[in-house]
Amino acid sequence: MAEFHLHHINVNVDNLEAAVAFYRDIIGLPLDGTPDQKFRSQFFRIGENQQIHMNEIKDVHQYRGHFCLVVPRFEDVFRRAKAAGVIDLTVWGRVRQLPHGVMQMFLRDPSGNLVEIASPKGVDIDPAVLKDELVEPRRGMYRMEPGATTGAHEPA
Repeated sequence: MAEFHLHHINVNVDNLEAAVAFYRDIIGLPLDGTPDQKFRSQFFRIGENQQIHMNEIKDVHQYRGHFCLVVPRFEDVFRRAKAAGVIDLTVWGRVRQLPHGVMQMFLRDPSGNLVEIASPKGVDIDPAVLKDELVEPRRGMYRMEPGATTGAHEPA
């Protein structure tokens, strides 16, 4: 049986220049070759065989729906995202370290798309990041009861 794999994620944005700056300069994704599609677009490389296809097409953006990127240097993305004011604490709560040690935060791109950023499993996190006011002080998960619109942090 053939293995499934993710080839690309499509993200529609309102302003391509602002989106490229966010994904390239804050998250750190490299640009990839982009074919002429007769509309404004830019592809980003994720690993060897995956991409984000970014299209400047007006669309409705979800509030909680998101995709997750594991980044090699969580602290670097955290610091750039904090400086840019794009960390979203309203949807899934504060930046946190999950029970198994992975860091998790949520960013809003300039068009309102939600992007989860995670650290690789098993890496040491800079203690200064763990003490930041945007970071939940104890490891744990964000939990939400079925039908609820907000949740709470629960320590591990």
